[in-house]
Amino acid sequence: STLVLDDDYASTRHARISMQGDEWYVEDLGSTNGTYLDRAKVTGPTRVPLGVPVRIGKTVIELRS
Repeated sequence: STLVLDDDYASTRHARISMQGDEWYVEDLGSTNGTYLDRAKVTGPTRVPLGVPVRIGKTVIELRS
C-alpha cells in the first residue's frame, strides 16, 4: 500500500514503513530532508516501537495497537 502525504517537505518516495514478523520498521529511501524516529535521523532500517513518532517532512506518524 502507499500513503500519500500532502507535505512540501516530503519527497515523492520518502520512506518505507513495513512490518517484519511482528515488528514495524522504517527506512529512509534517500529523501532530501531525512526521516526521523523520535529525534534521531533514520540511517538504515530501524525498528519502530509503538507510540514513538516517525517524522516524514513535517508530518508525524505514530503507530498504535
